[in-house]
Amino acid sequence: MAEKLTLASMCAGGVQERIDRALAKISDNILDLNTDAKKKRVLDVKITLTPSEDDREDVSVEVQTSVKLAPEMGLKTQLFINKDFRSGVTTLTEHSKGAIKGQLTLDDCGMSMNPEEVEEENSVTAEELGCDPETGEVLEEKSEPPKEGKKVISMRDAVNS
Repeated sequence: MAEKLTLASMCAGGVQERIDRALAKISDNILDLNTDAKKKRVLDVKITLTPSEDDREDVSVEVQTSVKLAPEMGLKTQLFINKDFRSGVTTLTEHSKGAIKGQLTLDDCGMSMNPEEVEEENSVTAEELGCDPETGEVLEEKSEPPKEGKKVISMRDAVNS
């Protein structure tokens, strides 16, 4: 007597092998931290049986497995657009966790707390950057004297008079 057909024995064990591979993919997807843990994963097993027209006892079988996995979650970040005041070059940088928008480090300004780390040919003095060497305060550029016909009006004086 012939052995009863089971999924494990069908296609010489090929069906079971495909189901096992699909379950391994689903397991990996569930353990992947880049996917949503709450999303459902689906394993479809499609078995198509087609009887022969001449002999209904002869049936061809086609087995297909497919999996629907949870997609990777999208990534989010914050970017900061910066224009280098010396070179005029615009750059995009990613905000570091805990950083304050627009905050610069000494390295960003071409300066260092350790003078031996600064290359002599690239070193910039505070005066060259337009800063007070003791406080680092940005000094205002000296403006040209007003041209003839252009008069500076004090709005405080104008309102109070």
